[in-house]
Amino acid sequence: MLSEKVFKSGYAVSKGSKLANGEKNDCFVRACTNAFGISYEQAHKFAADEFGRKNKKGTFGVNPTMKILSKEVISFEPEGQLNLFTPNGGKQIKVKHIGDEPKAGGILFNKKYKHKKVAYTVKTFMQNYSKGTYVLLVNKHALVCKGGVIIDNSDMQFNGYRRPVESAFLIKEAV
Repeated sequence: MLSEKVFKSGYAVSKGSKLANGEKNDCFVRACTNAFGISYEQAHKFAADEFGRKNKKGTFGVNPTMKILSKEVISFEPEGQLNLFTPNGGKQIKVKHIGDEPKAGGILFNKKYKHKKVAYTVKTFMQNYSKGTYVLLVNKHALVCKGGVIIDNSDMQFNGYRRPVESAFLIKEAV
């Protein structure tokens, strides 16, 4: 089990959102909200526009689409009042693909294992990448590692840290 110092529930970002109340299978939407620092509504629209996500359905094709998006700056329109100090009046995000698991031919593997290339688990990834914000893709699920803290579904605090990381993306604000 991960301690509360290194685990945070990803549902906190959707509290107060009427749109989130009727949703399910929205782990990628919540991951975008937590990683990008945007509202649930903005992340929901982003998932629908860029990934073709349908309401109450999961987000498919995240890995290849995120790799394509890593070649450009992602812009989010401001909500509410216009901020004159932000370029284009909104938030701009840059995504960098860190790597894929060895089974997929990737370079993202735990270097502690010398006999063969073994994928990072969520816990070992968190320990090795404790600085920065990352969107992690595991089997049919997305979560965030932010500053050495895992942001995921509450029930994953107990056994979710053992899942192999299939792909990882570094999230930064564009300068």
